[in-house]
Amino acid sequence: MGVRIVLIGFPGVGKLTIAKELSAMVSAKIVDNHWVNNPILRLLDEDGTAPLPKGIWEFTGPVRQTVLDAITAYAPSANFIFTHAGLEGDERSLRTFQQIAGAAEGCDAVLVPVRLL
Repeated sequence: MGVRIVLIGFPGVGKLTIAKELSAMVSAKIVDNHWVNNPILRLLDEDGTAPLPKGIWEFTGPVRQTVLDAITAYAPSANFIFTHAGLEGDERSLRTFQQIAGAAEGCDAVLVPVRLL
């Protein structure tokens, strides 16, 4: 049975830094939110400074789901640490968390959400 740790926090709070430290302690692979989002976002804005068009985030969900499906199919018992810049009360943030939680449930993995402040 694997473990899925979800580090949730504002941009710049240190999610990836903490994930790297934790991964060594619990022998986990990291799935950083930038690795999922950037294949889509960088198509539109090379340097990350221009405003993003409304609705662009709907394209990142399928990328994330593909990653989660691959984990479920090929590494269900492995440990993973996910980073997520989730905001309380934000529908898209909730959908992202639900995707990760659903994939963990599909693998019978233990889900450990951690809110970073």
